[in-house]
Amino acid sequence: MAKTTILLLLLLLSSILVVADQAATTATQLSPAAEKSIGDLNLEVEKVIDVVVSAAPPAKQMETMHAALKHLQPIKSALAKAKESGDEKKIAKLVFRVEIAVAIINAAPADKKLMMMEDSFNSVAAPSPLDCPTVDKAYCETDSKIQKAFDGVVAAAPVEKRLEVRATILKKTMYTAGSTINKAYADGDEKKIAQVLAAYSKAADEVIAAAPADKLTIMEKTFIAAAATGN
Repeated sequence: MAKTTILLLLLLLSSILVVADQAATTATQLSPAAEKSIGDLNLEVEKVIDVVVSAAPPAKQMETMHAALKHLQPIKSALAKAKESGDEKKIAKLVFRVEIAVAIINAAPADKKLMMMEDSFNSVAAPSPLDCPTVDKAYCETDSKIQKAFDGVVAAAPVEKRLEVRATILKKTMYTAGSTINKAYADGDEKKIAQVLAAYSKAADEVIAAAPADKLTIMEKTFIAAAATGN
């Protein structure tokens, strides 16, 4: 019964993606190559959702399916906007980012797949740091400050501790910062996006201005406070 219900939900997902494609196509006619890349991407997304659901314990599969469909929203929204723009370079870049997200999910351990799906799909909704400084100005400025703060903390650590400090910050502080910012963009609330970016920008400024001996402590304190703005 559970497998039948999950199959029906996957079929529903497929129909939703097709309808979304058709709605966007009526506004802008794309080249056959672009349409094919989007169609192939939809199939990849359907497969990865099946992978995520199958990785969950049987008793949790329905719950996981509903969560996975919710996490799909940023992808659907970003794809619809890209298709509506008619900019095939933008579409190709988006498809590439989603393919990377799918690869990350597939590579994740079974018990981490749903979490990685949320994080990696949310990241598609946010600007890419690789596109800075030609995209969202506030995002790019914040990203630059966070990177500068991170580099400063690592440089301030004793030489024999730098690799350890770097790994710890990347795993906790930087990961949380990226997840919080990406989620704000995925939720689509412009006010929340501005609040989160402002909080992290301020936190990074404090780290940058701190004395070398205080940088790590200041980063831990201020970045925790910044993350709270995303709740």
